[in-house]
Amino acid sequence: MKKSLLSLAIASVVAVAATSASAATIYDKDGSSIDAYGRVMAVFYSQNYDGNNDLNEANDGNFNSSSRLGFNFRSEINQYMAAIANVEWEMAAENGTTQSRYTWVGADFGQFGLVKVGKFEDAVKYVIETTDIFEDAGCRGQLGNDDRRSGMFGYYWSGWGVDANVTVGTAKDDQHVDGAFWTDIEPGDDSSEEEADIKLSYALSLGYTTPDVLFGPISIRAGWGAAYFEDENAGDPDPKAYDGNVYDQYGQWAASITWGTLNDGLYLSVMGQNRNFELFGRGAHLGSLGAYADEYDVTGIEFVVAYGFANGVTLMTGYEWQQIDYDFSTPTDLDSDAKSSVIPVLAQWQINPNIKIWAEARFDAGTDDEYADYSNGVYSYNDENVFALGAKYTF
Repeated sequence: MKKSLLSLAIASVVAVAATSASAATIYDKDGSSIDAYGRVMAVFYSQNYDGNNDLNEANDGNFNSSSRLGFNFRSEINQYMAAIANVEWEMAAENGTTQSRYTWVGADFGQFGLVKVGKFEDAVKYVIETTDIFEDAGCRGQLGNDDRRSGMFGYYWSGWGVDANVTVGTAKDDQHVDGAFWTDIEPGDDSSEEEADIKLSYALSLGYTTPDVLFGPISIRAGWGAAYFEDENAGDPDPKAYDGNVYDQYGQWAASITWGTLNDGLYLSVMGQNRNFELFGRGAHLGSLGAYADEYDVTGIEFVVAYGFANGVTLMTGYEWQQIDYDFSTPTDLDSDAKSSVIPVLAQWQINPNIKIWAEARFDAGTDDEYADYSNGVYSYNDENVFALGAKYTF
């Protein structure tokens, strides 16, 4: 059986990072190989740039640096199957914190697909990643981009232009959940870490990519997912966010269509998604309205356009919109929503396969004043005009 294009197609779905494209082979013998990849980057963030990369220095412009290191493992078992694995870490130099981004093991069955078990995103990531092309200014209309979770099982198959992905998440505590604004909050703390105890999750996605049409291929993707949370607060008539888990479940759908290849001529993509959260009793306290919500929706749309020149320069911009819509059982007249609209802009130069520099900005395009309150501080700076300058070395 030939792996050839199939293995490459699957790799594009399950690859840990774009940096792996320039990975260095450090071992290759008797059908087993180890590839190392990573990056080192330094970025200057302007004042109020989302807490300056989560370093809690939101009010001052400054330089931040970070690094990533990863390894891909592969060992041929027979002509039908190979064992594979991946591990990747990230470290922020300012606070010395090292985090595991990906840790999984699996098997590549060639034309019959690929399975893996460990820490990674669910299948919806395949849909929303098409507009996640900015360094820091993007992802203001989507949820799920940062949902790398432990205890995951995934199956991926590609062929004839079709990609099919299925993931199942087992019970794990303290897992990241984009949009779970009312978790892990201590009394007096007005911010959320968006972490919750998951009992079960599952997701699936399907896509089709055509051959080149004029300036590039057209890719159509759709996905659906759901997660169920631990029920410590079930039946409690008055749970509070800092009790632990106020969330019952969420359901999500996402769809995208893309035309072109990023960094190679014209690239166009539009993505839409919705994630609906249901809560136990009186879960999320929306202070601006003085009431607790029973459920809420986070809906978003992202449109991006980019053009990559032959000299390594790529220019990109877009429009990203998101709405947080709360529902209350009592009183019903408090149903309310807040919207955010931003325009990201990025100019980058890939000097050579290893070195890239960029300038990036995000402009407020009509974000509601109360939007930060509706997201419980997670999106505190969408109404700010900010910029960043960065350099990255990749191997």
